[in-house]
Amino acid sequence: MRPTFAIAPNFQSSGGWTDRLLVAEGDGWRAPREDELAALVVEAPRTDGTACLFVIPGHLRAKFWAMLGQEAAEGTGDFVRFADEMRQFLAFKELPPPADAVFELLVQDVDGEVDTARLWSLVNFSDEPLLLAWPGVRLRLSPGGGCRLDAGFPPGVVPPVEEPNVLLAIRTGPEADDRPQDAGA
Repeated sequence: MRPTFAIAPNFQSSGGWTDRLLVAEGDGWRAPREDELAALVVEAPRTDGTACLFVIPGHLRAKFWAMLGQEAAEGTGDFVRFADEMRQFLAFKELPPPADAVFELLVQDVDGEVDTARLWSLVNFSDEPLLLAWPGVRLRLSPGGGCRLDAGFPPGVVPPVEEPNVLLAIRTGPEADDRPQDAGA
């Protein structure tokens, strides 16, 4: 079974699906053919069962890095406030996180793993693309790109080659409060 993908309603995204998706072939990966794209991409996204792509605007990405800079320099970065702004933005775009959602900052080192339990969404705040992996298919998530995920079919997160992945994870359920805030750094 393979996941299906769509651009989330009320969002626009540059680039095509052949730039975003990779399918397994032998020991490597390649862009999908037209017939494979037809099976992987849904034009009118359903509310469940589909991984929906969205993009975070530049001003929110800048606020994220400013918040991290303030935390590193002075210990005054306010992640809770930033998470609330993200929640408001997603709700405004009619892609609201669940009411019990927990926002987590994750840093994935070159040999780190990301726990994808109860994952509602991942947002890539790294400067490089991030690869989400399902059996036989991968999704290239651009910097500033997010993906609302199908809870029944969570992806793996391919570790970075050099620089750590910087991610915002949005999880469902209160158990997420007990999860480590760092993925391998």
